[in-house]
Amino acid sequence: MNKTKAFGVIELLIVIVIAIVVYFSFYHSNYGRKNPFDDNTKVKTQQQAVDNKIQEIEDYKKLRQDIEKNLQKGY
Repeated sequence: MNKTKAFGVIELLIVIVIAIVVYFSFYHSNYGRKNPFDDNTKVKTQQQAVDNKIQEIEDYKKLRQDIEKNLQKGY
């Protein structure tokens, strides 16, 4: 009878440990999805920053071409 009581306590401890691990993995993880749209917002913000930088580079290229044309014309 003593072994069954001890076995039940071990099972209870295992269940408690598993519950704690699951709780912390879902609700306190840095990689958890508390807000699934947050990642999408970050991606859009980063994509916008990349697009802005590409546009800036294209504008500089166009400006450089215009300056070179003006220098060749003698302005």
